[in-house]
Amino acid sequence: MINITIILKHNVIGKLLNHLLVFFINVMIVRLLGAGISGFYFNELYLLNFVVFIFSAGLDYAAISVISRNPLLLPAINRIFLMFIALFLVVLLLFVFLIFQYTNDYFLQQGFAIIYFSIGNLLLIFYQGILSALKKFNLQNIILGSTNLLYLVYLFIFLKPGEVSNLVRVSGSYAILFFIQGCMMVLFSDPGWKKTKDKLNWKTFFRSGIYIMISSLVYFAFLRVDNFYVQKYENSTTLGNYVQCGKIGQYFLYFSSIISSTLLPFIANESIGSSFTEWKKMMKPYILLLCAAAVFIAVTGHFLFPFFFGTDFLQMNSFMIILLPGFVCLGMLTLLNAVYIGKGNIKKIFIGDIIGLILVSGFDNFLVPKYGAYAAAIISSISYCIVFFYLLSGFKEQFVLPPTSPSTVNL
Repeated sequence: MINITIILKHNVIGKLLNHLLVFFINVMIVRLLGAGISGFYFNELYLLNFVVFIFSAGLDYAAISVISRNPLLLPAINRIFLMFIALFLVVLLLFVFLIFQYTNDYFLQQGFAIIYFSIGNLLLIFYQGILSALKKFNLQNIILGSTNLLYLVYLFIFLKPGEVSNLVRVSGSYAILFFIQGCMMVLFSDPGWKKTKDKLNWKTFFRSGIYIMISSLVYFAFLRVDNFYVQKYENSTTLGNYVQCGKIGQYFLYFSSIISSTLLPFIANESIGSSFTEWKKMMKPYILLLCAAAVFIAVTGHFLFPFFFGTDFLQMNSFMIILLPGFVCLGMLTLLNAVYIGKGNIKKIFIGDIIGLILVSGFDNFLVPKYGAYAAAIISSISYCIVFFYLLSGFKEQFVLPPTSPSTVNL
């Protein structure tokens, strides 16, 4: 019998150690670029991530659902992934060689960095999905942890704050890091090439992925649209402070998504998640950790943020205090979403994300021009809480439903 608790603990520990490295990479990038440039740079990466999500078509989640039930379909799914990657590469090359020269006012990084970052991101999305479906969580952690550690050493030794070339060197090396990680995921996933008698229902596979992709895009916009209102109406230093609050908030999502991605293959094939009581017992320590992390940040942020990021980040604590209740709710929301997705029912997730996006973009458009980043923080935090309670309202009902195959995903 699979001991999901042990698997979950090992995966959480491994990914938390890896994200600790990611945190220090982020600190180094901010130190090297400064508050103003780093804010614009990270917003630029969010835009590229949005495009990557579109081309991923949600097929990583579809792959987890299919492979967890029938691993023999892995070669067929791998061929689909490679076709999508090739198509995306063609689109990126056309953009860089035909359009990029007219976008100097919108992009800080060079064209080659955009290509490497975007392709690497798509590889990571697809093949982390495959490795998760195969329950190879430790392998993912080793690949990401080792490469992130080497990159952190590179930043620390070879780049110094204040150098004119830092933006080019940081953006280029960071993009290459993602590309290397993506390629290593492909190499170690061992997707196989042999054909099998088992047939993949392409229509069902793509349909389930598209549903999840649309929901993911709305969710991504819901979490990031406030950054762009702050970018438009505030100065660059305030933007840098606000963006870093969002990046700290991501760790609440990372922590929960580690747990969710671990649980998803088991929920999909009915290994766990048979009752709300079972789920609540398993999740209780992680929910308590989310709350404890929020309290720690609230108490120590006023001196930790300037210590790590520099004296330009004195505003960060004020924004974070406002955002923390929303970040805790987002962390718990991510835990709920694993059950909704595992049961094949993402309709309510989608509706919740739409509600959140409308609330954030609507009120930001009305209030941020007049009241600035503080209004954006208040609006976002309240909206995150509202969406969490909306999803919580129908959560118990999911445990009386059987897991739904991709062919009957409800949106």
